[in-house]
Amino acid sequence: MPLPPKTSFQLWKDTIDTADNNPAWHGYDAAIKSTVDKYNAHLKSAPGFTALDWRLIKAMLWTESGGPTARAWTTQPMQIGKQGDPGLAALLGGKEGGELIMPSDIASDLTVRNVVADPMKNIQAGVGYLLMRAANFKYDDVWNPNAPITEYKVAAGDSIARIATRTGSTVGHLYWLNPGLQSEMDQHKPLKIGRALKVQKATTTKMIAGFKSLDNAAVAKLYNAGDPRYAEKLAYCLGKIK
Repeated sequence: MPLPPKTSFQLWKDTIDTADNNPAWHGYDAAIKSTVDKYNAHLKSAPGFTALDWRLIKAMLWTESGGPTARAWTTQPMQIGKQGDPGLAALLGGKEGGELIMPSDIASDLTVRNVVADPMKNIQAGVGYLLMRAANFKYDDVWNPNAPITEYKVAAGDSIARIATRTGSTVGHLYWLNPGLQSEMDQHKPLKIGRALKVQKATTTKMIAGFKSLDNAAVAKLYNAGDPRYAEKLAYCLGKIK
């Protein structure tokens, strides 16, 4: 009795199995290790960051590209930046936190053009995108503690937001400098003209608040564009990687 035809997943595993005797599958090891080392060093002091294992990225690369005989292997092994993929624009756009995740030398060197043509840049961008999606961000007030604290007298038509804008501060920092002020505003009490408020230069800045754990299921959710067996594939690849 003939054996049933192999499923697409079984055929995929057969392809991965060829890595046992083909050095080409390991050709990006140095690039992956170098990239992961740079991100780990850059983010080591970030809240909740756990050092990334380069082998996870290698498993992602195998899963994404399909191996050395696949077209994507030589240019886009992490598949970021391929046509229809919004990931690269999100990473480089400066609005979703990529600028906080990427080491400065990587951030200054990545472009839309070179990420889709240079496999090293594709790996760097792929790791950055994964970590950007894993990060939790928050906005907080930042100020120089040595900046002078001065006095501002409330004028007609002033609001806390207007005062913050006029003095180069933030609403949150004004509340911090003037205890009880936020409670008054929450109770809709009007600002009395001529009232003296403490003010100091401050800005609102986006910063990293923490990171999600990156197990196979999390990576599949954060990075994958729809393969329901992605986490299973990562696990299979990791079993092959020494």
